[in-house]
Amino acid sequence: MKDIHDLIADELLQQKSLAALIYLMDCGRELEFTVAGTKCFISRSNSSRKVSLWVNKDEQAFEHMESLINASTIKGMPFLEAWPCAVLTTLF
Repeated sequence: MKDIHDLIADELLQQKSLAALIYLMDCGRELEFTVAGTKCFISRSNSSRKVSLWVNKDEQAFEHMESLINASTIKGMPFLEAWPCAVLTTLF
């Protein structure tokens, strides 16, 4: 039987749930994904603040995931606009 953490990881990977994304990143997980062929990575590790989104190795750093989701951009699009187009590749 899967534990709650595994169920939430499945929710992220299968449904791209923002709530699951926030929970997993707050638990220290990392996510690789692409948007229109552009490599993206969300992590707390080596962030110049608390959590960062790297888009083609360019860092956008934030104090929390909610700020990242509300203020970051991918290829000139707000995160929330780009997220539905994301192809999730690896959850670490």
